[in-house]
Amino acid sequence: MGIGMQSGLFFIILYMLGCTPAKKLYRSNDKNKISSEKLSDSTFANLKQYLTSIAKIQLKDTIIIKYDYNNETCWDELDKRSDDYVIPFITANQERVKSLLELRNNVSIFAFREPGVNFNKIKKWDKWIVIDSDRYLFNLLFKERSTCGNSIIVLPDGRYVVIRSDSHSEAMEYSQDKIVELLTK
Repeated sequence: MGIGMQSGLFFIILYMLGCTPAKKLYRSNDKNKISSEKLSDSTFANLKQYLTSIAKIQLKDTIIIKYDYNNETCWDELDKRSDDYVIPFITANQERVKSLLELRNNVSIFAFREPGVNFNKIKKWDKWIVIDSDRYLFNLLFKERSTCGNSIIVLPDGRYVVIRSDSHSEAMEYSQDKIVELLTK
């Protein structure tokens, strides 16, 4: 049996067992890495209500959410390093978010992760990341898993941009012009 036939048989067996192959890793030039649409009025209202209840703050005009998944492999190489090596990465990311919030007065930034125990240190130890314990956000916006997590930018009118495999949370850095460009593609 040829290699192509073996791999096809492997995926058929996975499908029959109810398993799915690994999450897709979207590279920067992948056609479906970034997409945009508009949330329904009810989904948008539910999102804002949920985030307000979690954060206990008033939301700003634009909402940015980074969502990471259980059983992730994105940061496996970093996990091979000592704990003392990893902790500064977590601190640097928290400082980055803090400075972005200070610079961008009209933006609310959130980080969530799926419930579970199989996370890389950089995601497991970051206390700023909220665990989506009832999988509310997962079911509302983040069902399509991607390696390295997904981000969403939601504008005040409900239009949004999804960035798949957003390993470094680049969505937080997108300028207003960049977001408008992505919405018109």
